[in-house]
Amino acid sequence: MSQETLLVCILCRASQTEAGQAGLSEGQFLFNQLQDGLETSSEACIRLQPVRCMGACDRACVVAFMAPNKLTFILSQLSPSKSVPDLLKFSHQYIAAPDGKAPYKERPATVKQNIHAVLPPLPNQP
Repeated sequence: MSQETLLVCILCRASQTEAGQAGLSEGQFLFNQLQDGLETSSEACIRLQPVRCMGACDRACVVAFMAPNKLTFILSQLSPSKSVPDLLKFSHQYIAAPDGKAPYKERPATVKQNIHAVLPPLPNQP
């Protein structure tokens, strides 16, 4: 099992979408779509983890890619239905990059356009 993790805020609520009409928050809808996409993937999978709040409510939907010794990418203002293919593609790039830094030119458009923050890896503990 990989240590790379994709956190998804399941409480994110954006404007009215098909998710809201189905009785789900947009964040939960995004999480469900990512879960379905990862289950059908034949490549190495990132660990998907729901989070109850990531504190960027005015920039919903929010996700974060994180792993030990890798950059943390926080993405915001994601479309719960349209961003899934790009997030799945980036998850494979993130796993493959030793430091988490997939080449900018190769990143999917959603990732390039929706970066909220990129954080350095946590320092190693003595």
